[in-house]
Amino acid sequence: MTRVEWRNVLLLALAVVILTSAPYVLAWSRQGNEWQFSGFLFGVEDGNAYLGKMRLGARGLWNFSLFYTPEAHESVPLFYLTHILPGQIVGRLMAETDPAVTPTLILAYHVMRVLFDALLIVVIYRFCAKFLDTPRDRMIATLLAALGGGLGWLLSFTGQGALPADFYIPEGFSFLILFGIPHLALARAALLGGLLAVMRTLHAGSVARPDRSDWGWLAAAGICWLVVGLSVPFYLATVYCVLGAWGLAAWVKAKRFPWALFVRAVIVAAITLPLLLFYVVAFAGNPVFAAWSSQNNLASPAPIQYVFAYLPLSLLALFGVRRIWRQPGIGSALLIGWIVIVPILVYLPINVQRRMSEGVIVPLAILSAAGLSTLAQHKFSHIARWVAVAAALLTSGLLLLGGFLATLNPTRPLFRPTAEIAAFNWLNQHSQPGEIVLSAVETGNFIPAWTHLRTYMGHGPETINWQFKTNRLEYFYSDAMTVPERAAFFANPCALTFACAGPIRYVMWGPLERALAPDDTPEWAEGLLVAYDQDGYRIYEVTP
Repeated sequence: MTRVEWRNVLLLALAVVILTSAPYVLAWSRQGNEWQFSGFLFGVEDGNAYLGKMRLGARGLWNFSLFYTPEAHESVPLFYLTHILPGQIVGRLMAETDPAVTPTLILAYHVMRVLFDALLIVVIYRFCAKFLDTPRDRMIATLLAALGGGLGWLLSFTGQGALPADFYIPEGFSFLILFGIPHLALARAALLGGLLAVMRTLHAGSVARPDRSDWGWLAAAGICWLVVGLSVPFYLATVYCVLGAWGLAAWVKAKRFPWALFVRAVIVAAITLPLLLFYVVAFAGNPVFAAWSSQNNLASPAPIQYVFAYLPLSLLALFGVRRIWRQPGIGSALLIGWIVIVPILVYLPINVQRRMSEGVIVPLAILSAAGLSTLAQHKFSHIARWVAVAAALLTSGLLLLGGFLATLNPTRPLFRPTAEIAAFNWLNQHSQPGEIVLSAVETGNFIPAWTHLRTYMGHGPETINWQFKTNRLEYFYSDAMTVPERAAFFANPCALTFACAGPIRYVMWGPLERALAPDDTPEWAEGLLVAYDQDGYRIYEVTP
């Protein structure tokens, strides 16, 4: 790569960062006396969970524990360190009860987004440069890898009603990651960086035993993939699958077992395997974490959804496969093996199928850029080639447009009433960390982002026995519980056989809770202390 290329890719990274940041700037400008921006333009439920994890760090905690469920359990180190660490930094600058903590955490989140997005763009370009010779092809591949999508939206016209895969599966694409999921941007950049480091040790005449100069690169690959594991633990399993697919494809290409690649893959896997085993043991030995894992269902959509989502890139890639495969060495086998294995991985009988598509958009984009170059050499229609590219970029345009439109009318869940935030700030200053709050589900999702409290429920996977608790919550707010049932519920809100971390300490009563109740004078409020009552928000304190 020349200095001009480095300059251009940095300019591209800057352009992508500005483009994806513009809707957030507009959203912040729409704040007023009545509404405050949540910090997220999509995936608000998960976004609040990320802020809650950052808030653990702001409280001075390093270990992770679930705060969307009242069940007692041991906290565990090394989980969500990419969120807890920046929270720790914020916590060093201000008191955890300061109302400015959460706005500062939101700002820190977007600083991470900007930095990791720029890093991902640069690493993608460097990865593409391993396989494509011209700066033009490399830039096209980077654009397709970063912004590429498909035609899944066409299925909406068939009456299926399913959300297009490229609209909600960040593992299989990149734009959603760039638009608002910084820890996934870091994980993908580290994954690709590790592969680049391994490839650096594979050259003509490589033997099974690494040279002295190779060990530094293998250590770098191990460090990169440790970052992957600390960002998203399950991605380590994906890394191992990609290495296996690379080895099989290299075996086919070279017609002999790739001992050099095998030994290097084993060395790097040995560096990272202890971290994966730690995660496995942590989940297996923690019943609440095990229940959380079993509820984290990320099933793949129907195959037709994937077909349409990858259709423009796949058509172009067909014309680039031969060109890439014929490159000398076994590096090119990585791209082919990766693409071939993913359709199998995403339908394995596991509950996180979608995550197995992590990063596949990158090799597909490289093959697509090679396909475009091949078609140009054969005088294939210039218009047809760029129509395919435009079709691949359309999804990102639609998502970006949706982000802008969502800011025009401030409303839940992207914005929150300032009166609600005032109630949470009061609660955070007048409660003890870890006390349990009962509220409507949407309120419960928001509370840990603004307070040091736990909620009865608020996040699908992270609330143990979700449906059981949904029924109990509705039963309570509908005033159907008897006095003895309410007393038992307050004292022991946990699901089934799990022990509780404590009783319900506070009950929220705002617009979302009123929507669950038959009237504005609930019987369950009798005997509870009104601790806060302003602007339509009331907080009841449950006394022993």
